[in-house]
Amino acid sequence: MEDLIIKYPQSEVITEVETDHKISTELKADDWLCAACNKKITTDKNRFEYKNQSEFQFVNPAGYNFNIITFSDAEGCKEIGEPTLEFTWFAGHSWSYAVCSRCSNHLGWRYRGKYSFYGLIRTRLVYGAALFN
Repeated sequence: MEDLIIKYPQSEVITEVETDHKISTELKADDWLCAACNKKITTDKNRFEYKNQSEFQFVNPAGYNFNIITFSDAEGCKEIGEPTLEFTWFAGHSWSYAVCSRCSNHLGWRYRGKYSFYGLIRTRLVYGAALFN
């Protein structure tokens, strides 16, 4: 039995090297990536200041510490769960979970109220500049 060989025009073939090159040229030093899968989540330009700061440290009711950074947008996140005001860290703002849209790793929370923003867990993100050093 002969092996079936399918030939594609060269323009339709994307090699792994080309894919890696495309990904690396799309990332910028001010991007924030998911630490689990390296998907771009947001950029430093999207930092959001709540009461004149964008970095916070909180402890949840179970006693876990979280260092979070606030962003106005996180296009690499998807929101899951019903928003709730229970145990909110930002008065008057409901929260729901924010997970990576690629690997579903829990990255933080989406807040809604007077302001709409994301609070993302610092240790679950990688700053793009670290990849360029």
